Parts: sequence; C-alpha cells; structure tokens
Amino acid sequence: MPHCPECQQEASAADSRCPLDRNFFVLSCCPRCQAEVFPKERFCAVCGSDLEAAPVRLAAPLKAASVPARVTATLLDGLALLVAYEVWLSLGWSGGLPAVVLLAVACWGLLPIRAGQTLGQHVMGQVVLTEDRRELDLKASLIRMLAAACSWSFLGPLLALFRADGATIAEAWTRTRTWSLQPDREKPLAGTRP
Repeated sequence: MPHCPECQQEASAADSRCPLDRNFFVLSCCPRCQAEVFPKERFCAVCGSDLEAAPVRLAAPLKAASVPARVTATLLDGLALLVAYEVWLSLGWSGGLPAVVLLAVACWGLLPIRAGQTLGQHVMGQVVLTEDRRELDLKASLIRMLAAACSWSFLGPLLALFRADGATIAEAWTRTRTWSLQPDREKPLAGTRP
C-alpha cells in the first residue's frame, strides 16, 4: 500500500503527495522477491527475508512531462538564474564565469535532489526522478546537470520532439525522466459537454 515515508499515512487515489507534510507517497517492496510490504514490517510475509534495507520507490500517479513543458521550465530557470546573477552583482560580489557556474550548479544540480524542484519545475508542476521513479541523489543530479549542459550546447533537448518516448539526450544518458505532477484529466471531445 502506498504510504507517506514521514507520517505513514496511506495514499488516496488522486494524490501524489501527502497532504500533511508534502512528501511523495512511496511503495516498499522486498529486496529478494519484490513483493509489496507494509511500512513497519521487519520481515517479508512471502519469503521471510529481512526488510531492513527494503528498496522504496515513489508510488505517485505521475506521467512524463511534455517536451514543450520541459523546455518552458528550463527557460524559466534560465530567467531565474539571470535574476540571481543580477542580485549577486548588486551585493558587490565578483562576477564572471565562476559566479555563473556556481549559480547554475546550485539551481540545476542541487535543487532537484530528493525530489526537489527548480523554480521552473515548480511553476510547470514537474519533478525530476529516475525512470523507475526514485529520487535523485547528489551524484545522479550533478551528472544529469552536466549531461543536460552538454546537450544544450547543440540544442539536444529539441531532439526529444522526434523520439517516440519524448526523452531528451540527457535523460537517456542518465536514465532519468521529468515527470508531471498534474494528474491525467481526460479532455472532453469537441462539441460535447463535460
């Protein structure tokens, strides 16, 4: 049963985050037989293995974010980076390439750790996770940031428009995806009432 890792509240069908503490709902499974286990179980009911190191993955109803939404989020992040650089300079700190690199690493490398969001991702309702919906650690987030920076140098994200799964080059290299936090809502057909 999907539950909150903090307060152990069970997930409702429509929510991807706990209403109390805003953590993503997770699902625990046995490391040996992959059977679903409850949050406070110590041993698997199916195979009897110890669940001390049971893997946890997000159980939120997420869908892959569209390419235009991801590009929009990145452009919003770039705008936020420009504003942060202007604030940096107005404080009298030295500018130049080292300051830009430091701000970019803080924005695109540190904020997405543990299902965090950049400003653009927050505005567009997105989160970056692995393909199997696990949170990024520091190493994975920094590698993804470097891969994305390399791919942007030759407009690599636009190639996602031509891929069947819509993944960018950086996402394919790092086995991550940008997920939309907006639930799927079926659109009514033209000319019909909702």
